[in-house]
Amino acid sequence: MTPTRRTLLTAAAIVAVSYLLAMILSTPAWAAALASTLVLILLALVWTPDKPAPAAPVAPPVPKPVDREPVFTAPPTRTVAGVRLPSASPDYHFSFSAIVQWSPVMTGLRHADLGSVAVDALLSRAKALTASQQPSEEALNQHRLASVLGEPDLDEKGQVRTWATEVRLKLPDADLKHLQNITALQRKAQTLLLERQLEQDKRAYLRDDVLATPGSAVVWWLANNPGEVSQCVDLLGTLTQLSAAANDIPLDTLEHRWGNEHGQLALVVPELSGQPDQSADEADDQGEKPQG
Repeated sequence: MTPTRRTLLTAAAIVAVSYLLAMILSTPAWAAALASTLVLILLALVWTPDKPAPAAPVAPPVPKPVDREPVFTAPPTRTVAGVRLPSASPDYHFSFSAIVQWSPVMTGLRHADLGSVAVDALLSRAKALTASQQPSEEALNQHRLASVLGEPDLDEKGQVRTWATEVRLKLPDADLKHLQNITALQRKAQTLLLERQLEQDKRAYLRDDVLATPGSAVVWWLANNPGEVSQCVDLLGTLTQLSAAANDIPLDTLEHRWGNEHGQLALVVPELSGQPDQSADEADDQGEKPQG
């Protein structure tokens, strides 16, 4: 209960008691009112309000802890550039560049210069990989090397764990140009070899198949010129000469061989006998048909 409320209740109680006493003692009402007024004035002079207790100091709000992201310390790095690494061909070497990173292993002995240990371990891994790669596959080799060297790995003594970023692997410009020239020459040599093989096959086909004999030459010509029988008869001498030349056989030998097998060639191809048929000439001069 507050002090003000207690004071009001006390005054009301005094007034009520005064009226009760006036009624009991049969005193006039004005006397009871006067007595109540005097008691209230006296109470007002005597009573002092209770001082409010000092409010307790309000504590400042405690700030909420701020969630901070963990801070990671970047690993030490060392840059290597222009290191020659072998390839699968002894005539070509790669140029290797990368940023070497490492983290020390807390157990065991510690080297005085862990950076050099990390670089040496990484170069050993790179050398073992490039020694089996072809120099012509430059882009593929770089992607493969970056994938392998990006994985952390311990050195031989287990002192540091090393890996690499920004890996670059390329051939020197002079070696690259030389390799391109060799590739172009090899392609040209393959093209010439194929062309020569095709030419040899074509010559063998003409010599061993088409012009093997006068008969095969005739058949070949008729196959390519169907229905031209009269023209083929006119070309018998030419085809026979071509067959003899293609097989390096003298024409007389070919005629003798033909005569033994099929009769006199001159009866079929008069112009190939070397000597005109005299009976035919005489018949033409006399206007008579030759006999036999």
